[in-house]
Amino acid sequence: MDLRRLRYFVTILETGSFSQAAERLHVVQSALSAQIQKLEDSLGTRLFVRDAHGVQPTPSGRKLLGHARRILDMVAAAEHDLRQDAESPRGIVRIGIPSSISRMMTVPLLQAVEEAHPEVTLHVVEAMTDELEALLKQNRLEMAILFTVGETGSPHLIDTLRDEPLYLVSPADGSPPSHVVPFAELARMDLVLPTLRHRVRQMLSREAEQRGLALRIKHELDSMAQTVQLIAAGNGSSVMIVSSFIEEWQAGRVQATPVSDLRTTAQVVLATSHGASHSAVAGIRDLVVATAARLARDGTWPDRPPREAARLR
Repeated sequence: MDLRRLRYFVTILETGSFSQAAERLHVVQSALSAQIQKLEDSLGTRLFVRDAHGVQPTPSGRKLLGHARRILDMVAAAEHDLRQDAESPRGIVRIGIPSSISRMMTVPLLQAVEEAHPEVTLHVVEAMTDELEALLKQNRLEMAILFTVGETGSPHLIDTLRDEPLYLVSPADGSPPSHVVPFAELARMDLVLPTLRHRVRQMLSREAEQRGLALRIKHELDSMAQTVQLIAAGNGSSVMIVSSFIEEWQAGRVQATPVSDLRTTAQVVLATSHGASHSAVAGIRDLVVATAARLARDGTWPDRPPREAARLR
């Protein structure tokens, strides 16, 4: 049913004549009459009768009038709500954040959302990248921060948040690290790494295979926090991004050395589902990008340990 014809129909009954309705609607009377004729034809019934008092509704017309007003009111309410959403985003947005990033990103992001979009509720899911990707594909998340290592052709909208250098993380009481450690040196160490579900592990395994090397995996842990604690206790070494070990490094419990000559680069990206199109998602997407940039600028989310950053300057 054509909404324009319903508006014409209601206006005719409100004004009591075709001529006054045409004037209010800013259409010529002949066009108005033609649209009403089409409405009557589509419904298979007459809607008006003319008498000395002007235009009156038939029984079918009176019945349609109630429906038409409700329909037009609902459309107007929907338009109002959508305009209001565009002006002030509201609703629930579900975002996934990897554990190694969550402890730096979640609180500042929630604070930014509260300040910029108080009508938006942010639902944060903390998990590994492969789990977050699965939730994104199942439409159980609108967006997720993910680790990537050279992947292309994502089905999602992608915003690159930063490149992530990789570091050899070892016990603080070990031999002092050199400025860099070649990848081949990793094959001589007892390593504590995540399982192959983790992007960094996949990347390291590919690098080793391409070079004809075999990594010595002492333990497999999918918890970055537990891995760092194990290393701090003197049990092996690992390869991590800075956000996974920065607090332990600052406390002097571990030491970190950049891994050189890697053939692929780790990145952190924000992936947003193409199906997540309401204004709240767009607002949160912008805030995630802005918050990541701000945390990088103020040193909260560094891409290298502070001492190395100072040395490079």
